Amino acid sequence: MHRTDEDHPLWKWLLRLCAAATVLPLWSAAHLPFTDLPQHVAAIGTLRHWFDPAWKSQEYFTLALGQTQYLLYYLVGALLAFPLGTAERANLVLLSCVAVAFPYALRALLRALKADTRLALFGCTLFWSQALLIGFFNYVAAMPLLLWALALAVREAEAPSRRTLMRLALASVALFYLHLSAFVFFAPAAALASIALPRLRPVREWPRQLVWAVPVVVLSLLWLWGSPVVHPQSVGWRQPMTVAFEEPATALHNLSDALLDIWRGPEDEYALLALVAAALLLAWPQAREPDAQPWKRGLVAVWAAIAALLYFAFPVSIGWMWQLNERYALVVALLLPALLRPARGWKGAAPLLLAAATALYSASSAFTNIRNFEREVGPFDEVLSFARPGRRMIGMIFDQNSRYVKFSAFLHFHAYYRARMGGVASFSFAELPQSPLRYRPETVPPEHPAGWEWHANLFRNDVDGFYYDYVLVHGRVDPFANHPRGPQWRLLSRQEDWALYEKLP
Repeated sequence: MHRTDEDHPLWKWLLRLCAAATVLPLWSAAHLPFTDLPQHVAAIGTLRHWFDPAWKSQEYFTLALGQTQYLLYYLVGALLAFPLGTAERANLVLLSCVAVAFPYALRALLRALKADTRLALFGCTLFWSQALLIGFFNYVAAMPLLLWALALAVREAEAPSRRTLMRLALASVALFYLHLSAFVFFAPAAALASIALPRLRPVREWPRQLVWAVPVVVLSLLWLWGSPVVHPQSVGWRQPMTVAFEEPATALHNLSDALLDIWRGPEDEYALLALVAAALLLAWPQAREPDAQPWKRGLVAVWAAIAALLYFAFPVSIGWMWQLNERYALVVALLLPALLRPARGWKGAAPLLLAAATALYSASSAFTNIRNFEREVGPFDEVLSFARPGRRMIGMIFDQNSRYVKFSAFLHFHAYYRARMGGVASFSFAELPQSPLRYRPETVPPEHPAGWEWHANLFRNDVDGFYYDYVLVHGRVDPFANHPRGPQWRLLSRQEDWALYEKLP
């Protein structure tokens, strides 16, 4: 058998090293600076403690598992929380598995495409994306599943088997219940592979080639018929469902931000430039062995074009859902390595070593910034520990931003209360139509305009104060200094920038 450069054991160990380095920063601190993380662990914690009377989960919430696609991440997290003890630890394990899956799922796709598997090194750095920073965990987790499912689609088209067909059908259903945005790209991409590999098939053969899609097509029709995302008024959503698009020039300008621009310093820009340099060196015209299967590279180019079209043409927001189009920048970036063909010898190895060095550099930057953020969090846990379980808390996050992390890292920190002690913590994703957990009509919090979580001053003591038991404040602000009309509050704990108030009987 002909031995190639990628067969050298150095590359397998280098991929393992880079994957391990990518995971390490996630375990370096008790609090990670991903904005929506507290909301996700709150949902996982509520599901995990559904039957715990101290948490009062069933008193405040009902399950809407059949009406949403945001299921798989939370259900797996809740199951992991049983042996691991807490929702936060379960989420940490989930994120770690996703981080490792980024390069290895890319390697699976490269192998199915008969491409150089060393290109999987690009996947490690791409884990540290804007989607991760904001906390779009369902979408980030969908990325490796998307790559693996595309690999299955290629294999099933070339060498049909019942086992691969079943796996592809299950993967498509899992992707559907992980994140809809990823599925919107996967559906046409996988269908194209099914009808175009190893050749463009006659139309009469398409139903047989697309039989794997039957279960997910049925689920999609049911979703269109009854999902609160499609019919938000069915669950009482009264905010406008405005559709907004991003100008192509603006989308192009935001491309780097939509990928790796997550830290306050310049290190993520350096990482992106290094990845681009490695890709350009790999694409530089030079002598290569003949491409045995050029049509596969053409298929990947079409996939990348579909993802790019979604990036530039998909709405940036629909109602409460936002940054929809920018998520597809990550899909494009993960597909582009499959278009590259490293040359033999050191000319091909050097850019790949640069990609590996970039992965290690990105992990080191993440480690430093996460450790700095942990010091910035300060005595949050001590302040929160003064609250009793199963009550109702509202967050007034006056200081939302971090000195080390872009975006509003502290915006949802009040949701840690629900993740650790149950009850209600508002603002909550349970107030949005796509949530698998919905408030009971008799326990729903007072209504606020969409986006109110960004404005701490929207707290109304004469309305909200009668519903909530605790107010968690971040920022050196006393919201009750002027004795607003409504119930009275006493300070339970103030440490540095954190304060916890309890309503007086």
